[in-house]
This record gives sequence, C-alpha cells and structure tokens, in this order.
Amino acid sequence: MRFPVAIVTLAPLVGGAIGCDMSGPAAGQGAADIVYHSGKVFTANAALEFAEAVAVRDGRIAAVGTDEDVLALASGDTRRVDLEGRTMLPGFFDNHIHLGPDRSGLQPWYGGLIEDVPDWIRGVETMEQLVEAIRAEAAATPSGEWILGGLSREVWPNHTLPTRRDLDRGTTRHPVSLTRGPHTTILNSLALERAGIDARTISPGGGEVGREASGEPDGRLFDAARRLAAHVTPPEGGGPIDDEAGIERMRQDLLGFASQGVTSVNIAGIRPDVIRLVQALYERHGAELPRATMQVRLRPGYDTYDDLGVAVRETIRELEGLGFVTGFGDERLKLGAIKMSIDGGLSAPAFWSLEPYESHPEFTGVVRIPSEAFHPVARRAHELGWQLGIHAIGDAAVQMVVADVARIVDELPRADHRHYVHHVTVKPPAETIETMARIGMGVASQPAFTVGLGAYAVEALAGERETTMNPTRSLLDAGVWVSWGSDGAPYGPRVSLWTGITRKGWDGAVYGPEEAVSREEAVRLHTWAPAYQTFDEDVKGSIEVGKLADFVILGEDIFTIDPDHIRYVPILATIVGGVEIFSVLAAAAAGGGP
Repeated sequence: MRFPVAIVTLAPLVGGAIGCDMSGPAAGQGAADIVYHSGKVFTANAALEFAEAVAVRDGRIAAVGTDEDVLALASGDTRRVDLEGRTMLPGFFDNHIHLGPDRSGLQPWYGGLIEDVPDWIRGVETMEQLVEAIRAEAAATPSGEWILGGLSREVWPNHTLPTRRDLDRGTTRHPVSLTRGPHTTILNSLALERAGIDARTISPGGGEVGREASGEPDGRLFDAARRLAAHVTPPEGGGPIDDEAGIERMRQDLLGFASQGVTSVNIAGIRPDVIRLVQALYERHGAELPRATMQVRLRPGYDTYDDLGVAVRETIRELEGLGFVTGFGDERLKLGAIKMSIDGGLSAPAFWSLEPYESHPEFTGVVRIPSEAFHPVARRAHELGWQLGIHAIGDAAVQMVVADVARIVDELPRADHRHYVHHVTVKPPAETIETMARIGMGVASQPAFTVGLGAYAVEALAGERETTMNPTRSLLDAGVWVSWGSDGAPYGPRVSLWTGITRKGWDGAVYGPEEAVSREEAVRLHTWAPAYQTFDEDVKGSIEVGKLADFVILGEDIFTIDPDHIRYVPILATIVGGVEIFSVLAAAAAGGGP
C-alpha cells in the first residue's frame, strides 16, 4: 500500500474557527485544496468524535465528516489523500520542551532517559569503567586543563553516583566536572579546590552541597549549589555558540519533534536574550517547523542571586523592559507565559516536599525561589497582562505557588488568566487542588516522568505519594484543567500517551491506576489541552471546521492496539497548515528508506 505524499504550497491563513460539523461539509466557497478520506479520523473535539474524512482549504479545515460529504468538495485540482483506513489525529502539542542555541539536541529514549554525553564517556555504566574513561581522557589532555562530561540519568541513579574520591582515581592532575541532567554536578578534588568549596562552604538557598561523614564536600552539587563552581568551570559545549550555528541547532531539534508527530510546542523557558534567535529561526524556516509558543524565563531566586531584595528589583525591571506580553506574535511563533522555577529537580532529587524524603529523613528538598521573591514578581507579571507558567514539582512548591497566585488573582481579578503550574509531580493536598479549580489554574503535566524519572521519585516518596505521582484523573475530576507534554523525560508524545494510559513506570510496575485516563482523553490532553493552555483552542488542537490543518497520520490504530505498543506506533506524516513537514514515505520515495 502506498500513501500519497505530494507536498502542497502553504496558502495564506484566513478565516476564523466556526465549529465542527460532523454531519456534512462546511459552509464556504470554492473547492478543497486537499481531501483526506477513507480513514479513522479522531477529531479530539469535546464529544471525542470520529470521522472518515477531512477537507483542507487555504491551510485550514474546510469540512469534517463522511467520505461522501467531504469528497463532494473535491474538484479536478484537489489533491486526494487515501488514508486507507489509517488513523489521523490532530497534530500533537508538547506542553513543555526546551530549546536553545547551546543545547545538544533531543535525548533519545532507551527504556527511560539517556543523556547526550561526550564520546569519551559514552557507554560507561560502572564505576570502574568511569575511572578508566577519565584516565584515558586525562592521558590525552594537558595537565591542569578541565575534563568535562556527563552521566546518563538512567544508567546512574543517585545511589550509584560517583563522588570526588571516585573521580580522583581517574586523575588528580586535571579538574573534572561531570553533569547529570540539569540539576546535578559532580566535581573531583582539584575542581572543588579551584571553586573554593570546602568544609566551611555553606549550602546556598535553593541548593545543596553533598557531604562526607566528616563534613567535607563529597563533590556533588545540587541545583543552586552548582553556581558555586560556575565561576571556574568552562561553559558546556566549549564556549559561546555562533548565532548561525545556534539557529541551525534549534532547527534540527524542532525537525526532530516533527518526526514525533508534533505540530506545536511550548518552549518552557527562553531567556530574553535568546528570543531574537528563535525569531530569526522562524523568519527563515518557520514553514517547515512545528508552531511554537515561547515562555520567558525569569530567575528572581537563588539560582542567580544571594540577596532576594536585589533579585526582585532586578527581575521586575527585566520584566517591565520586555515590552510585550503573553499572546504577542502570530500562528507560527508567539509569546506565552512567564516561567519561574520554584523548587529543585526530580532527578537530584531536590524537589520541595511537605514531608521528609523517604531516603533522606532530615531533607525536604530545596527552594530556589521562595515566596518573598516569587509573589512580587508574579503579581507584577499578572498586573502587566502576562500568563504565569511556573515550575513546581514537589507538593510544598505547588502549595506555595497556588496560594500566592490565588492571593494575586483575588486582589487583582482578571478574566481567563489561565495561570498554570508545570509538573505537579507530587500530588498536592486536597485544599490546594480545590483552590486551583476555584481560580481557574491548570497543570502542565508530563506523565512520562513516571518512566524517565520515576526511579528518582521513589527515593523520596512512599505510599500514596509514590503511586499517585504525576496525577491526571484526580485533577480533572476536581475541575482542574490539565495538559500533557514531555520535558524530555523522554521526549515524544507516544511515550507520554503510553504512560498516562497505562500508568506504567520505570520498573514496569503500574503506579496509581486510578490516575489513568482513556485513550481518547489522552489524545485530547496531548492536542487540544495544550492549545487551551496557550489560548489557541479556537485555532488548533482538534480537527474541527475553521481550525488550522495540523495533523499527524499514524501507521497503526492507537485506539485498538495493545496499550503497551502505543509508545512504538509509527508516525507516517506530520502536517502543519496542510503541508507535510515530516513524512516517512516521502523519504522512502526519495531513496532514504522508511
């Protein structure tokens, strides 16, 4: 069987959303540019309905319904695409990706999460292999120069993380710095010495310096403590990235998302100085990429400052100098919410918990941005018209954010603000969830955390707090709106769908089956719901008349196959505005193979 893959030209985007007519063709004049027919079309509309065919005109959906009704819109010039019974969905929308000129590409998935690491350390899985790899790299590196590397989060869980003593076995003549994800750095003794970190060093707010029993640092720095070495550690990636190279790197990353069936992304944290590069990327290559919403990251806490008073003043000045607010842009690229990260990461783990950690009874995580810094900045952002999209993994962090935002919206009422919290990995107290529902606050969830980062969560959580990590059903039932995405743990909607539907975790166990949703609901959470999050539900996120013609075509029926196979469903084509920005069969036709 062959799937037609001819490329069409993107027509101007015109018209507005006028609803989905399941009974026949839409109103309007002129023949369709493209008709997709003879398929299983899941609309992801509010009624979770299916159709057989879709017509596209000028990059938008002109009709949704039966083959007979929709094919009636075709003329001799209409491109007809026989889906041959295949499943078509609205294009996936990832609610949380990271993108930047200095990032190193998408992280591949291997049962969980594998970091993109330097060649000299690739494949290292044991302590002895690590020591030998450092020795070999040291032999090829002039004495005194830095050795930089990274460890896989999956292969190196916390209980096996090396210390400075392990790195010293590899070399004492070179400072060594290894990272594991965005929250952990490990230094050898010489690197600690250069950074001035010793037994007298106090852990900064928002971070932790790992200790030996003697009180000496063990080389491990978590979250904000990583900046204690930032003044001596060379930048990752070898230094500043040329603008052109950075733009190309971002383009390749977004093409990678297109190959996953993603037609829209929410970039969860762009610093203001990077916005210009993303704009340049979309000016040059926007027609070949998924649509994007950019969150602007602010750092009014211990990641950047020691004095919170200075942090608040400087951050509000930065905020007021941005000049634009949420929604500025167009259907290809626009500004989204303000991003701030309240607590530590899951992989350290260092998230802010209401209860002591199971494996660390005297520890409740780190607070990177306490309320006295978060509240005034969030209040000013809300006052200026910004949406808020805040990182909070632990239940204590979620509780703080929700309380502060509730206070803000009660003092400064604003219709349809759609403020939300990223992650909510640890289910917060019922009163916090009730407050979220009352004020219209949502959750940008990443269900695949249970797979990619679940091993770290269980170090800190026990009982119900462990089984209900990354909740969905209980939030929805409480009236809290929820969207789904990945945050690279791992990237790819299929893994998110699989974990959210089955609730299977990193070890194959089922965590909190009561938090699962149906397949139809899961697809809507990964299509329409993120569009709602970014105020785009009237133009994308479902296959309804008047909306943008953004689709994904699958090689298997996601609604009937074994649920464990959902993570492997082939992506045949990704379509944005009626244009195929990715197609397996187009590549095969060109000689690239399937």
